[in-house]
Amino acid sequence: MTLMTVRGPIEAEAMGQVLLHEHVRVAFPGWDLEAKSRLKPRDEEISTSVERMEQLLAHGVRTFVDPCPMELGRDVTLLRAISEQSGMNIVCSTGFYYEEDGQGIPFYWRTRWPEEVAELYLREITEGVGDTGIRPGVIKASTSNPVGRHDRKMLVAAGLASRESGLPIITHTTHSGGVMDQIQAFDAAGLDPSRCLIGHQDQQEDYALLLEIVRRDFFVGFDRIGMNRQVPDAHRADLVVRLIDDGFQHRIALSQDHMCYDPHPRPLYWIPRDREEEIMTQIHPVHEWEIAGRPHTHLMTDFFPLLRERGVSDEQIVSIMTDNPRRFLLGA
Repeated sequence: MTLMTVRGPIEAEAMGQVLLHEHVRVAFPGWDLEAKSRLKPRDEEISTSVERMEQLLAHGVRTFVDPCPMELGRDVTLLRAISEQSGMNIVCSTGFYYEEDGQGIPFYWRTRWPEEVAELYLREITEGVGDTGIRPGVIKASTSNPVGRHDRKMLVAAGLASRESGLPIITHTTHSGGVMDQIQAFDAAGLDPSRCLIGHQDQQEDYALLLEIVRRDFFVGFDRIGMNRQVPDAHRADLVVRLIDDGFQHRIALSQDHMCYDPHPRPLYWIPRDREEEIMTQIHPVHEWEIAGRPHTHLMTDFFPLLRERGVSDEQIVSIMTDNPRRFLLGA
């Protein structure tokens, strides 16, 4: 079995430790119309990202999965250039984002049947993105909270494309919601749950729902590690340890959903005029630090110690970062 990267297929032995949900950059629809865009010149984009990759390589990470949806500024040639210069195995995705507030699923594709969307995904998987020849190694599926009708179509489309191609699915859940909608859609598609990762469960307060995920053999993603404004890392560590103690270490995925840099010149959220100074001086700097500012090695330098304090061994951590992604990505 091989894994498709932006530079072509690699063998399992070359994967090393794997980050299953990270980003070079994410750019929300309309960002390119902004006169104040902070998009770096391409050589700076590459050098900034290569520096991040080199830091990760020093910690044993060899594979960086970037499941950026196609409408959120995905640039597979940029990923390939970063991979070539850094030596990091980078995996790109096919798939749309979620419908809420117009954040994803362009209008044209909202009018399509799931089979038509799956056709688009499969064309990228078999022929490459556009005319680049760069082929995705994963499928992205995303849902709003609550799950919208277009979201449901995209879940079906992802399931159809996964069943046809054999590629695994990485999901986005909004505030850890919509879990059963995703599970039911993938079950209905007849997918192997061990090739589906239910993501962003960091904010999950219902431990029984986490057990539902892993008992059905889906992978569960605690993949926003370091975003402490959402929930403290200690909460994530407690959930991870609880699942390990209950016998589900083999179903855990750890990552950070972190960007190498943020191209948006303005915050990605509404700021009331009467709170502008407070938000821009006290809240936004923390937000920027957590989504793009801090090192990509936070997982290793800050989160792994939390697991060790709770009795998780280095051998267990390495297994979560190597064996689990290999089974998920390759089905082996």
